[in-house]
Amino acid sequence: TGQFSVEFASSDIWKDLQRAQNFDALMLFVNPPMDPIPSDAVLIEEDITQFDNVGGGQLARTLGAGKYYFSAAQTYDWGQDVVYHVMDDTEVYFEQNSYVKARIIQTKQKVNNILIRGYGVLDNAYSPTEYDIPGESDDGSRQAIHILGKNIEISGLSIVNTLKECGEFGYALNINANWAPVAVSPADSLGVFEAGELQNGNPPYKARPAHCQDFNMDDTPNTDFTNCPTSQNDGAKWDDFWIVSLLVMTLQELIIFVAFLTGVKMVSMLESMVRSLIRVVDDALKPWDSGAHYERITVWQLGLGWPINLGWWGWTQDDVGTSVENVYLIHNQNWMTSNDWPTTNSGQCVVGGVYGSSSVKSNYRIHNIFVETACSCAVGLEINKAAFSRHLTPNGCVGSIKNMSITNMFFDEEFFTGGATRTNNFLRGERNPGSLCTGDFEGKISDLTISGDVNGRALSRSDFIVPRKFVGTVPNLVFENVTVDPPSTTTSTSTTSTTSSTTTTTTELPPTTTITTTELPPTTTATTTTSTTTPITTTTTTTTTSTSTTSSSTPSNKVRVKIVIETPYDPTKVSWKVKIGSTNIVTGRASTMTSTNSGYETFVDLDAGI
Repeated sequence: TGQFSVEFASSDIWKDLQRAQNFDALMLFVNPPMDPIPSDAVLIEEDITQFDNVGGGQLARTLGAGKYYFSAAQTYDWGQDVVYHVMDDTEVYFEQNSYVKARIIQTKQKVNNILIRGYGVLDNAYSPTEYDIPGESDDGSRQAIHILGKNIEISGLSIVNTLKECGEFGYALNINANWAPVAVSPADSLGVFEAGELQNGNPPYKARPAHCQDFNMDDTPNTDFTNCPTSQNDGAKWDDFWIVSLLVMTLQELIIFVAFLTGVKMVSMLESMVRSLIRVVDDALKPWDSGAHYERITVWQLGLGWPINLGWWGWTQDDVGTSVENVYLIHNQNWMTSNDWPTTNSGQCVVGGVYGSSSVKSNYRIHNIFVETACSCAVGLEINKAAFSRHLTPNGCVGSIKNMSITNMFFDEEFFTGGATRTNNFLRGERNPGSLCTGDFEGKISDLTISGDVNGRALSRSDFIVPRKFVGTVPNLVFENVTVDPPSTTTSTSTTSTTSSTTTTTTELPPTTTITTTELPPTTTATTTTSTTTPITTTTTTTTTSTSTTSSSTPSNKVRVKIVIETPYDPTKVSWKVKIGSTNIVTGRASTMTSTNSGYETFVDLDAGI
């Protein structure tokens, strides 16, 4: 199973502006079976009378607590924009082949326990009938899906945008976006939220209310964290879904139209996204907040933006410990516009951005990025308090980026600029911090580690421009060699012994956390493989007398597995899962394990012979 782009094309096509822009995409999604829609789910009818404001105005309907589904037999196209609001304990299912031209939004309040699941399509197909309706068509709500809250899961869905007008704010998916407030409805004295308040604007900002951010937009403390995630267990989870800025096809004209759509703003704490494909015109992945985890993502970046954008206008709060791993960048066409955007010396690379946020970003880990065709540059990152989109501290300061690693970037070809004159790998911190901007708010890029392989040669310092005058804004820059061969397309790691085989899948692990499994059947030698959250290494452990004694109590039909977790994080926030086949699953938390000098360990007995 997986998501694939089927292409019969030479690599030269991706260096040709006209041919690359007009290449007909064939996207093939091979889906694993999904559980049937619950029998008590209520059909959502295509009848227009279900909505408010029929006969004039923005169409909207609230789906309260309960189970609902869209049917493949219904035609969900009302000729205008439609919004469904979800509430606490709302489940929305898409029958296979269902196609719904609507949006799913809840930005007026924070909700709990939301499930959106199914192999259907959600199409942001129309511009709003009325703009600036709080919670429906204001700048913070005008996305295909934007939900505030916790325990939010989205699985299997394809999100597309066929809006011909290339409407503003075509974001595909937001959960707890850290640049947007709770929508106040009806609008209060501050008026409706406009993103322009954070574009070319300096503090003081309006007193917009936060949802799960630490501070309100004006940097006063947020005191209401109801229905906000507190760990990865109740953070948002996205898996096996597709975001595609795709096509409008008619028998009369057979048009392939690429709409304006930007990708995933996974900007709430403690979220996970795995096994997904994103094909968008603007930035594909936006890891902008603490504790998020992206893994095994396929990206086709069209002609604008960064495949991995590190942010710009997030409100003030720590942004710590997000990981992005095993990203397969099959095409990166941003070289088409890099000569004109952004207004820095770097243009648009694979990783980077023009950072103007008051969030201090630290301990990010970006690892195993595989770039297949023409690509202009690896990393282009600037911190700038004058960034076009920005949120500064009350003193006018921008946050620093600290202790970030961008490692194991593999490029199949040498860098390609398409004749651009200023597309480079580029690093620079804030050039002129104010006198009150000290410490973490000097706007420095400090302790950055980079490694990569460019068509067989090492990515090195000589590939980068770090302006000599501002080299002090990028202290302790380190370049390393890549550490492992490219992994397989599976994120699972295999642990084998002479008697049985198991597969270990790690989930909800904070960055810099490693999990090691070792099978310990009596009198055997085990091979230990660490998960892909760290460079893959292999060691051999011979069973000792004490281990054999431990294993001697294991029933003959079981295999004893030793779980070792090494992490600097609070053990109550670290969980693990060991899976054999599809039904034998054991889970646990570091906080219940035995503490050791290096971390935490325990033993579990799993069925043998599977």
